[in-house]
Amino acid sequence: MTSGRMWVKVHHSRTGEVVVAICDEELLGRRIEVGEGFSIEVSKAFYGGVLVVKDELDRYIQQAGILNLLGEYTIACLEEKGLVSRKAVMRVGGIPHVQLYL
Repeated sequence: MTSGRMWVKVHHSRTGEVVVAICDEELLGRRIEVGEGFSIEVSKAFYGGVLVVKDELDRYIQQAGILNLLGEYTIACLEEKGLVSRKAVMRVGGIPHVQLYL
């Protein structure tokens, strides 16, 4: 069950690109099994910026050249805004993930 909040972190690359990483609140710090003997961590370093609600997302999305999205609630919020198509969603260890280039 989701809390209705998401972690958002803005990254500025050396090449000038802005990557905005957003994930469901409860995913932060989790280890996701993606294959036999292989897992990834939903790290605080990548996703753990500020905790926001849906109405606060626009100010972060507007900065983005790339969006990295992880989690059912996060994807649903961006789908509501018309930014994500369900066809673009892949699953990582059963969790929906999308990377968008804006």
